[in-house]
Amino acid sequence: ILNSQLVIEEGTAAYNAWVETPIPVYTKFYFFDMINPSDLFHSHEKPILEERGPYTFREVEKKANLTWHENGTISYRRVKFWYFEREMSVGPLTDMVTTINVPVVGSAEFVRGDFFMEWGISDMLSTIEARIFVKRTIGELLFDGYEDTVMDIGSSLDSEDDYFEEEDEVEKDP
Repeated sequence: ILNSQLVIEEGTAAYNAWVETPIPVYTKFYFFDMINPSDLFHSHEKPILEERGPYTFREVEKKANLTWHENGTISYRRVKFWYFEREMSVGPLTDMVTTINVPVVGSAEFVRGDFFMEWGISDMLSTIEARIFVKRTIGELLFDGYEDTVMDIGSSLDSEDDYFEEEDEVEKDP
């Protein structure tokens, strides 16, 4: 009896639990809202942070594109769905927080130590009037995303491989 219930075969309880986990899984997200971003730079005040959260999501994972192989194995693709649980959260996904502008801070960190790159990034960030803090909704920060000029500029650049001329490539013997 035990063996018949533990084998993953269509129609068994083990199979149903394996394909879609019946136990709810919750993930809670917390944010730190920067209350005084302008004071930090203009008056050199200490940052005032307010913890916001939890913003709770129920995760549902399903196995899709199941392929049964002759050797008794299964290949599949995991698909995850996230459902916002408003009643388990402190507020809606439209709540606003002021937080670090990750693309700006990341680009500055990426070029640290290279004078010409630092100068170039500094000039670019100044030109587009980029700020170190952004005010966004919880939904934008978690799943929805948002438009960001630094990311647009970065994604428009060619990859390193595109800088080589065609004649620099080595031909291989047929």
